[in-house]
Amino acid sequence: MGSRLEKNSESVRKRIASHQFDGEDGEEYGGSAFGGFTDYFRRKKIKLQNLDADIRSQARDKAQVFKGIVAHVNGYTQPSLNDLHTLIVQHGGGFMQYLDGKTTVTHIIASNLTPKKAVEFRRYRIVKPAWVVDSIQAGKLLPWNAYRVVDEGEKQNVLAFGNGNITSQANVKPRGYRDQTDASWYTSQLKGSQADPTSTPTPSSTMRSRVSRQRLPTPDDEIKDLPPSHQPDSLSRPPVPRDPNKAAKLVTPPKTSPSLAPVEADSISDEVHDSLYTDPSPPNASQVQNADELQHQAEAAVVETGAPISKNRELTAEEHNAILLRDPKIRRSTVVDPNFLEQYYRESRLHHLSTWKADLKSQLQALASEKSSSQKAKQKRPPGARRYILHVDFDSFFAAVSLKTRPEYIDKPAVVAHGQGSGSEIASCNYPARAFGIKNGMWMKRAQELCPDLKILPYDFPAYEETSRAFYDAILATGGLVQSVSIDEALIDASNLCIAVGGSDGRKYSEGSYYREQAKADEIALKLREEVKARTGCNVSVGIGSNILLAKVALRKAKPAGQYQIKSEEVLDFIGKLQVQDLPGVAWSIGGKLEDIGVKFVTDIRELSKERLIQTLGPKTGEKLYEYARGIDRQEVGEQVVRKSVSAEVNWGVRFENQEQADEFITSLCGELQKRLLKEKVKGKQFTMKVMRRSPDAPLDPPKHLGHGKCDTHNKSLLLGVATNSKEVLTKEALAILRGFSFTPGELRGIGIQMTKLEPMKNATDGSLDGSQRRLQFKVGNAETARVPSKPKIVEEDPIQDDPETPRKPKTPFGDAHVAFGAQQLNVSTPSRRPLNTLGTQFIMPTQVDPKVLAELPEDIRSRLLRQARPSSPPP
Repeated sequence: MGSRLEKNSESVRKRIASHQFDGEDGEEYGGSAFGGFTDYFRRKKIKLQNLDADIRSQARDKAQVFKGIVAHVNGYTQPSLNDLHTLIVQHGGGFMQYLDGKTTVTHIIASNLTPKKAVEFRRYRIVKPAWVVDSIQAGKLLPWNAYRVVDEGEKQNVLAFGNGNITSQANVKPRGYRDQTDASWYTSQLKGSQADPTSTPTPSSTMRSRVSRQRLPTPDDEIKDLPPSHQPDSLSRPPVPRDPNKAAKLVTPPKTSPSLAPVEADSISDEVHDSLYTDPSPPNASQVQNADELQHQAEAAVVETGAPISKNRELTAEEHNAILLRDPKIRRSTVVDPNFLEQYYRESRLHHLSTWKADLKSQLQALASEKSSSQKAKQKRPPGARRYILHVDFDSFFAAVSLKTRPEYIDKPAVVAHGQGSGSEIASCNYPARAFGIKNGMWMKRAQELCPDLKILPYDFPAYEETSRAFYDAILATGGLVQSVSIDEALIDASNLCIAVGGSDGRKYSEGSYYREQAKADEIALKLREEVKARTGCNVSVGIGSNILLAKVALRKAKPAGQYQIKSEEVLDFIGKLQVQDLPGVAWSIGGKLEDIGVKFVTDIRELSKERLIQTLGPKTGEKLYEYARGIDRQEVGEQVVRKSVSAEVNWGVRFENQEQADEFITSLCGELQKRLLKEKVKGKQFTMKVMRRSPDAPLDPPKHLGHGKCDTHNKSLLLGVATNSKEVLTKEALAILRGFSFTPGELRGIGIQMTKLEPMKNATDGSLDGSQRRLQFKVGNAETARVPSKPKIVEEDPIQDDPETPRKPKTPFGDAHVAFGAQQLNVSTPSRRPLNTLGTQFIMPTQVDPKVLAELPEDIRSRLLRQARPSSPPP
């Protein structure tokens, strides 16, 4: 390979050196024939050699450092391909823009190689860009081995020859171009020009113009644009005077070779680099103060080590998190703390609110089911009878209850939140506040911008529970079927009460009875509103319809503090005017799919066939919306709502420094999900994982302290083989999904896991909860034999034996306790019949002789086996 490389590259070098450029009158500047790609490419190569000849003619005073060298640049480099091209040609070398063959060049310049190219180029001279810059700085061609990209292995020692001595040194894994940013040629050029404006490096005119054109903004530029109060101290200090003799020298990066790199540069701690980070938008004064302290620590470290540190490199998310987690107080509030999950779910307002509501709803539903069970047997409605469903809901439940103790704020905009800070979320707001555009879930900062005089009320959970129980007492007193929807919301089926007043069976249409039934429904709603007002001091709204769908839609028109009944003759017109997202269960996802096919209003759904809806939304959703558009809802009041999912999610305080911390948190979160599954006594077949990753344009520090900020959400579901609630299985699947996303741990901002397709756990024979999966039952051995302790074997020591752990062959035959096979006569222990080693299951044989196998045996063996297996005749 070496002789062929030298021969081919030498011929290329001679052709390049002998090339002359006489102007743009050559045939290469003529037009190419249509489709003549080969001729076009030939002409382009000649034009590139013309350019090289012109560069050489203008740089005759340059040192011919690269004479005899033909180079090619592969991939991204610093300096760039154009700059390396100019430097090499100016200093006597040849350059190949397109690599016709690997033996046509003497050196290939690259910052990094893919694994495939690393194998392909392993026998060629692959050097780093620093080799070109350092050779020009030194005025001679430096050994390429010190700048090689393809090494012999990360742990392979290499020999170094110097001053007649042979030394052995470790081979360091090559770094990619991202790691060479601090030592890049551009960085050194810009540093030299920014550090001392009066003494600027003097490269050639061509290079000076290219640097001025290609100069990119640096973090230092952004810092200079900040107000003086926000600028670091290092920018306000006077520049350090430099040696004028060194000012004119070309500033070059330090060599990246392991044999030439100084040891002191590698000993700089990561804390020094990290401490130079400054938040571009500090949220408060405390963070600015912390940043200043980090800046002083960094400057002190620089003075102590004497090593220059670049500010041009942007910190990674992991490095930023490492700086953030240095504060012990902040570290205890993030997921890296072992007790984070326990503390998070113990102190989380949203978690407490959701669990409290779920527990209270469960109690109220049990109470409603108990009271309504007797009503179900009595109220057997005939098929096709008219129905009257009431949907009762509080008006701003939390706000209304909290305002009972502060009546002076009833007519003023008020909200319920856990605090008055700008990051607090509004749990409930009254109608005067909604008039300003305030909504539930809005941040306090935005709400106060909309209404500066906003009144903020704290939570009052005992009052909420007391009011909710009084609310349900009034509902149960109506005598209808009750279904709990929430702690402040319920459904009532008052069909029998209304039909009884109408004087008909509820199926035949009679104008008088029909109006009497509707009036009775309105009367029940009015009395219920008055009763709730008397018991709780709060207003409720009631929607009335012939099914649950119409009752929910009517409730929206009844709010606040009112009631509304949708008559049968106005159903289609009333629903048709609604937008599709106003229907229960239709959110932005389904609404977006419908909007893609030109559906915005409910009346537009009626123009589509059921098949088209099923094709767009799926069988269940498509058929349900087809019926909703026509005012049909077949769901009955009082049906037990089966839980469909169990989940656990954390999207606050998620900050990781490395992958190990992320894996540990995933394990803990799966343990939390297992606890919830066991509490609900269910298992799941489908596992879903939600990962929130910081958006590329989002800051590392979001507006809310330790919040997730702007994120890209990624979801992935997988179907498990069997239903499970095992922590080990959940952890294994979650880690596999997370690794499949290939996200860096520092970019993670939220993780959630969910189990769906739930199955109830069954009671096992021992009383414990067990699943429905069957298990293999193995026979238990003889208890008496199992209780006999085995006697320890006495083994004599062998002085010649090297390995005392080597197993010994037993010198005594096996006892009578062995597995029987075949007929009883064939299992009699005889000296000539040694039993097999039956410690494993591979030698267990069936107890009956297979006739097919017996027929294949030789006649003498078959007759012998039959003779021994034949039972002896009993004595006379």
